[in-house]
Amino acid sequence: MTATSPSQSANDSPIKVTILPHTHWDREWYAPFQDFRHRLVRLLDEFLPRLEADPSYEHFLLDGQTAVIDDYLEVRPEASEILTRLGKSGRLGIGPWAILMDEYMVSGETIIRNLQMGIARAEDFGGAMKVGYLPDMFGHVAQMPQILRLAGLDQAVVWRGVPSAIQKTAFWWEALDGSRVRAEFLVGSYSNGRDLPSNPATLVQRAHNYANELGDARYPGGGILFMNGTDHQVPQPWLGAVVAAANAEQSEYRFEVNSLAAYLAEQTSENLPTWRGEMRSGARANVLMGVASNRVDIHQACAAAERIIERRAEPLQAIHLPVAKYATAEMDIAWRLLILNSAHDSSCACSADDVVDAVMVRYREALHIGEGLSREALDSLANRVSAPSGAVIVANATATRRDGVVICLVSGDTPMHLRSIESSQSCPTQQLHVLGGEVFSTTVTSEQIPNSLEMVRGPEFAGTLIESFEIEVLADDSVDVRAFAASAMGKGLDLEDLRDQVFALSRTYKTFHLRVLRAPAQVVAFNAVDIPGFGWRTFEAVEGSGPSTVLGGSDISIHNEHISLLIDPSDATYTITTVGAAGEESIVIAGLGRIVEGGDGGDTYNYSPPGIDQVIDSPIAVRVSVVETGPVFARCIIEADYLWPTHAIGDERSCSKRSTSLAQHTVITTLELRVGERFLRVTHDIENRARDHRVRAHFPLPKQVSGSSADCAFAVVERGLETEGGPHEYALPTWVSRRFVDCSDGAQGLGLVHDGLLEYEVVNEGTELALTLLRSVGYLSRSEMKLRPNPAGPLLPVEGAQVQKRVQMRYCVVPHSGDWVNAEMNSIADRFLIPLETTSATGSASADREAIGSALQVRGAVVSTLRREAGALILRAFNPLKTQALLEVSVRERPASGEVIDLVGEALAPFTGTLALRPNEIVTVRLAD
Repeated sequence: MTATSPSQSANDSPIKVTILPHTHWDREWYAPFQDFRHRLVRLLDEFLPRLEADPSYEHFLLDGQTAVIDDYLEVRPEASEILTRLGKSGRLGIGPWAILMDEYMVSGETIIRNLQMGIARAEDFGGAMKVGYLPDMFGHVAQMPQILRLAGLDQAVVWRGVPSAIQKTAFWWEALDGSRVRAEFLVGSYSNGRDLPSNPATLVQRAHNYANELGDARYPGGGILFMNGTDHQVPQPWLGAVVAAANAEQSEYRFEVNSLAAYLAEQTSENLPTWRGEMRSGARANVLMGVASNRVDIHQACAAAERIIERRAEPLQAIHLPVAKYATAEMDIAWRLLILNSAHDSSCACSADDVVDAVMVRYREALHIGEGLSREALDSLANRVSAPSGAVIVANATATRRDGVVICLVSGDTPMHLRSIESSQSCPTQQLHVLGGEVFSTTVTSEQIPNSLEMVRGPEFAGTLIESFEIEVLADDSVDVRAFAASAMGKGLDLEDLRDQVFALSRTYKTFHLRVLRAPAQVVAFNAVDIPGFGWRTFEAVEGSGPSTVLGGSDISIHNEHISLLIDPSDATYTITTVGAAGEESIVIAGLGRIVEGGDGGDTYNYSPPGIDQVIDSPIAVRVSVVETGPVFARCIIEADYLWPTHAIGDERSCSKRSTSLAQHTVITTLELRVGERFLRVTHDIENRARDHRVRAHFPLPKQVSGSSADCAFAVVERGLETEGGPHEYALPTWVSRRFVDCSDGAQGLGLVHDGLLEYEVVNEGTELALTLLRSVGYLSRSEMKLRPNPAGPLLPVEGAQVQKRVQMRYCVVPHSGDWVNAEMNSIADRFLIPLETTSATGSASADREAIGSALQVRGAVVSTLRREAGALILRAFNPLKTQALLEVSVRERPASGEVIDLVGEALAPFTGTLALRPNEIVTVRLAD
């Protein structure tokens, strides 16, 4: 049998070469957004009329993201007509994404909203491209095929992350629930057809060379895809002419300019290999895993902003506000901010300092919107609950019935505790500090009264909320003005009448004593017990200390009913001993929380040690103090002093060694145990003055493990101890988790739940878990690093990536028996990261809710979102288990009804309150009110 040449198919018909003109448009990266938009406007101003006038230029892909269109139309609104004509004619590829995000740096919900926003916006221009276009994401999450299928897309296009086990240009990519898409692998990247020549003979040779490069990877009879574009590239005007000339001059190749969908429609789906789950291989293209640990402040801000919108503002508004008052417009603004920030160069913080500053502003704006909308929902709940004015209402924005520590203000200075109103169940309560007496005092003359009353603003006087006041003319003809601060959970009083009376008296009397007084009150923490999922419970303060619990401590130890903690003052580590439940063995783990600091000669894309590194894992001094014990929580503080090199020696090419100059850094670690919790809360505070370094916390594991389980988009993914690298990127097995990671041998394990600390690594042959706290680097990209020999971007200094400021990191340590990560860790993550909310009952006569209740009961799955859309209640949930689960949804304990829908809102099946879910299945339900 004779083999055919790469330029020949088995039946000697010409090989079709589809040329797809496109531009990969990073909205912001090494230059700020406005700089890149200026270039975009000039490019499209020149190109769109030429595209419409040249029929040989059959198609152009606008990078699969509608943000490009919105950014252009904000400057050129009149261009909407030509964009619509080109889109509806099929000559302009639009969407399906709003923006090309990074799949690991943002939540699964952000990925879905991004896709929904892109598809909806593309409808205005004739519809979205029916391809899951994923050209430059730094790896791909395991559930992406399921997400695409739920949006009606059965094709994907990928580049980075494809493992070496895939030896073909196409394969079936299967999600963890078994759903799959056909994936086209862009061998040579999304720029494999950039800078095509204007000479037809040279174009033919280019195709021949690429066919040789593909070799057996191309399927017999299959075509060749030339991605004719790259980052911010101007389209090539001669494309149509050179294609026509090349076709006229030879018969081995048949060139055409066409769309991605048209090319894929002609390619085979027979006998394709299958890859299941995530793709994080660096075998063919760098996955740039270090973006998960650069600029920790950005990753923390992302986590906080997504969390308050997804898990607090949306569900609280959905269940506590009348349908007509749901803040759709403000939610849309917040989501647009989050989605714009999800762009891979933005959420990955591998950008110029100006860009990262802008990213931070957008995250803070989204956070502020979420805070305001949450408060609005809680204010509504305060009016709806039938309870005495001032009673403490505790609201739960998660689906799981739970306890949690709440801090509130109660009247009096004698021992008080909280108890539930509906059953008089007393809660453990711990006094934090006592307030009372004179808050503010000054004496002024009548001439100073106008200026002094500037301190009166609405219900506040001298910055204090006021609920009543008294004015008295004293025997010496001076005037005593006494304003009384609002009592615990009380409401303010409009002080316009106070202003009027004082102004009137200033015409007669000369001396005024202005005082703000507070009645005795105390700030307390109490364990609010048994708060229903998506519900609330109401409590009142009563005299007495309340039930006592077993939290306590000594000079170097604290404990609750489940965990004993002993600090080692020699090295600032600690030992956890668990109290085994019935039939369970206690777990003892020593040496936890060891701080390990080493040099980082890498950049914002990749960690890489200096040529000669120096690792420091022992403090020079340690101070331990137990600062709080009581029935609700116990807390201790470890202050550990380290001598760290001030910087490393290197330039934009590489880093040779660490400096011999040292600076003392104090790592302040707060350890906290709360009543009822089976985990340890940890907070680190570091005033970072060292440069070019990495700081990690290390945790010995109770048993040696062969891998890890980590929270990712709509799944818990399992990973081994190694990863796959390539010739241009070392196989560094640092992985990403969204909220938690767990290492278990099936009998005992240790988990970490974190707040925006995305990077971890299982080290020392599976005996220790390392969590990256901080990575400081000075370049956007370097060119000749130890673990990545080529640049990943411009060699641009970025001072902000050195993170020279105070940083705080939060996580919790979860020792456990059994292999229960999928079933339990999501609930623990909710408890740690999503606080119980509080508000004060108003005593409204129109209240329509009992003192305890739940607006919606969801069991059997993890809730991703609960919100309103066009008035309807939308619930999205997923099964994190490897086995089938039963989703149950009820309203007031009666089965809910509605319909199962896809991600574009089309009905798939009726919903009658229960639904069997495949392992790892995602489902969206539109509920009937």
